[in-house]
Amino acid sequence: MSMSTDCIGCGRGIPAERAELGYTYCTAPACQAEYRRGPTVTAVAVNKSGDAFRVAEPDEIARRAAAGEFDRKDTGLGTDPVDVPRVPAQRRGPRRPPRPVTPSWTPAQEKVIRLYADMGLSPRRIAERARENTPRLGITEALAVRVLSGLRR
Repeated sequence: MSMSTDCIGCGRGIPAERAELGYTYCTAPACQAEYRRGPTVTAVAVNKSGDAFRVAEPDEIARRAAAGEFDRKDTGLGTDPVDVPRVPAQRRGPRRPPRPVTPSWTPAQEKVIRLYADMGLSPRRIAERARENTPRLGITEALAVRVLSGLRR
């Protein structure tokens, strides 16, 4: 098979690589518009994600779009809000303001726990050291975790 290196549309030379791939026309816009055949890649916008790409002939894409294939899909998963029975809201009295949260530890316990934590001790080591030095405070590992997880006073 002989490879033509001249464009069938305008007669200008086409690159040898393009001729080897089987193209008989150049990349000039006029020649592309007249001789280019094949599928078209169309980007379809999808809500909350990247575009979906469809490869098809332009007339097929137009037909599918006209049929509504690329329209927004109903995300109600088969539930129609009109069909959902409405439950009347229950009337309640005025809401009480939330009670302030009081910690379940004493200031002395917090002081010792934070002192040992600032020294770099783990909650387990804090409980061990407190048992040795201040047994009357009753500091446990769980209490150390709660104090260190809570807000400072």
